Amino acid sequence: MCSSASGVAEEVELQEALGRVLDRLEPHAAELWRLVDDGYWANWSCYVGSHATEHTVEMGRPLMGRILQLPGDLWLDVYDDYPDE
Repeated sequence: MCSSASGVAEEVELQEALGRVLDRLEPHAAELWRLVDDGYWANWSCYVGSHATEHTVEMGRPLMGRILQLPGDLWLDVYDDYPDE
């Protein structure tokens, strides 16, 4: 498993977190595609905390292009950061 987290959870924008993971995985793209061809399953599972008054999640076209070069679907799990309010 590859994660953009470096130990303790930190507040970071999704675009930055995905960029960190892509930096680590892109050099191994051919091997990742071979694993999928061999029957392994891949996806991009992203948990995004948000609140009604916060800004939107941004993923620019360059980032989306990078993601498309690797196997897996993009899953976004958006949850309320402040469920008690």
